[in-house]
Amino acid sequence: MNLNDFVKAHSATQYLGASASTQATGGLSLAAQAGLKKADQRIQAQVDKTTAQLSSFGKLQSAVSGTQLAARGLGILGNTSTATAQKSAASDFTSAFNAALASAKTTATQPGDTAAVQSASRTGKNLLSALGADTATVDALKKVGFSLNASGSLVLDSTKLDAAQKADPAAVRATLNKLGKQVFNAATQELASNGNVGLSLSTLNQRSGILKSQQATLSALGQDNSPTPSNTGFGSWTNWGVSAYQQIS
Repeated sequence: MNLNDFVKAHSATQYLGASASTQATGGLSLAAQAGLKKADQRIQAQVDKTTAQLSSFGKLQSAVSGTQLAARGLGILGNTSTATAQKSAASDFTSAFNAALASAKTTATQPGDTAAVQSASRTGKNLLSALGADTATVDALKKVGFSLNASGSLVLDSTKLDAAQKADPAAVRATLNKLGKQVFNAATQELASNGNVGLSLSTLNQRSGILKSQQATLSALGQDNSPTPSNTGFGSWTNWGVSAYQQIS
């Protein structure tokens, strides 16, 4: 029995009356109480999933923010930046980027809202795409030591980076600048209010609020005190039930 079934059952009891053998002391029939319990369990299951997804997306948001910050560090490397500073920025970026990829993968496997799962998956793919959309960019990254391993993680070969810095420091800096700006823009978009991470967090928070509101309403119904829908007639009960059920479906 879902929430709407419970509402219909209870409204019928209120409208037609209930026998002494089925009427509970609180004013709810035994059938209505059973329906109320099932509806509450159903909502609680959704609350648990939504809470878990919110937690996972919160971690993803933090990881993508870390990537955004590290990417900015690459993007602002100037002409006077030392080889050591460049190497440190590249290493920090690699760690942050991989953390974001791992978080996106974990979030995409979290049971719950399908749209949110798909958004998490897109976040990981979009970050990877930002590494290089063309062969020339990919080749330039390889020359300074960047590559993807078999598991899809970003790897930085410090030996190659050292060699590239000695051979053409200006080209290395230009490559790091371009990489940083591309990933910074991608991360910024993911975190935006209309981005995969930003929008998912907003949607899940809204859903969480609706579910908690429904739980509070069910709790009030369990007490069966006026003025609740149980005392406002069959039509009001049915209308409320349809509205509530649609919001949490």
